[in-house]
Amino acid sequence: MLNKKHFFFFLFIPFEIIIFFLLLSSSPQSRLDISKTMKYPGKSSEHNSKNENQMLTIKIMESLKLTLPNGTNQLRIWIPLPPTDDYQKVDSFRIESSLNYSVLKDPDFGNQTLFVDMNSSTKESLHFAAGQAQSEDGSFEIKWEYKIERKEQNGLSVNARSSNKEVLTELFLEERGLVIIDDRIRNIVEKVTYNISDPLKKARALYDYVLTHIDYDTSVPGWGNGDVVYACNVGKGNCTDFHSLFISLSRAAGIPARFQIGYPVPVEEKTGKLLKPYHCWAEFFIEDTGWIPVDISEAWKNPDKADYYFGNLDKDRILISTGREIHLLPDEPEGTTLNYFVKPYIELNGGEYINFEIERRFTKLK
Repeated sequence: MLNKKHFFFFLFIPFEIIIFFLLLSSSPQSRLDISKTMKYPGKSSEHNSKNENQMLTIKIMESLKLTLPNGTNQLRIWIPLPPTDDYQKVDSFRIESSLNYSVLKDPDFGNQTLFVDMNSSTKESLHFAAGQAQSEDGSFEIKWEYKIERKEQNGLSVNARSSNKEVLTELFLEERGLVIIDDRIRNIVEKVTYNISDPLKKARALYDYVLTHIDYDTSVPGWGNGDVVYACNVGKGNCTDFHSLFISLSRAAGIPARFQIGYPVPVEEKTGKLLKPYHCWAEFFIEDTGWIPVDISEAWKNPDKADYYFGNLDKDRILISTGREIHLLPDEPEGTTLNYFVKPYIELNGGEYINFEIERRFTKLK
């Protein structure tokens, strides 16, 4: 019990120190304590085999608008193009632009990129790109569209096992950019997967760890970069932070894992704008099974689907690219790399140019 002497002592403690100790008591270190794993109440929904044949067929229309300032000598544009894989088919691609372009594929992950390279000798053509430019101020627009057929992804189903295998490289087991593997990551893996030998069960234990130790919270600066150190220190973030941590943990456990990013498609609307700039998820590889998807941030938002999002992805999303620290061709290996690639990247006179607008619209065909 406090006596009078103690009471007066507390009166003279600066307010800032009191706040500091309050924050310390709820520090990220205590949040990431392995012993503090909360459980989600209720029964989680799992994959329903009836959903495997459900298909989203959608037309995507994108546009890029930018204005060239005076003194423009070189303009380079990289636009990510969605891939075709076992769960997503891209068809009827069309571009509206008088600019010369080429389609490149990055050497590490195979992402396809529409590349435009213009210099001062061809600048006049920039002013009339797509037939809609305003030659007086140098503004122009590039439009492109495509059709996507997307089905639900279930990496644990028998059907997936026959087609979901790929040749692996060390690329999916190594550190890369902000996806680091340090002693803290190894220590977490050792404790979380203790006495577990089955790789699939290890992956599930790591999935549960991230789900219960990271909050979907963008109130602390630094979120959205997929920075594993940030995720561990803060215990908060968005989808990039959730899945970067999972990838680091998986790789440290000897399980190949990769980052994938695209954007969500509204479930209810039939047509409109795609307002969310991106959404990402991860996949891990199990021998004799193949690539298995996880969406931990969506599981955090929808606890009743925590089981579903381990091994399954709904059809209402578009995949744009795979990987981190993506090398942009035709530069040399030490040239431009992107943390992740989900929107156009533009260089003006050799430096990054961010004064542009990107719009995505959609129409569901069935």
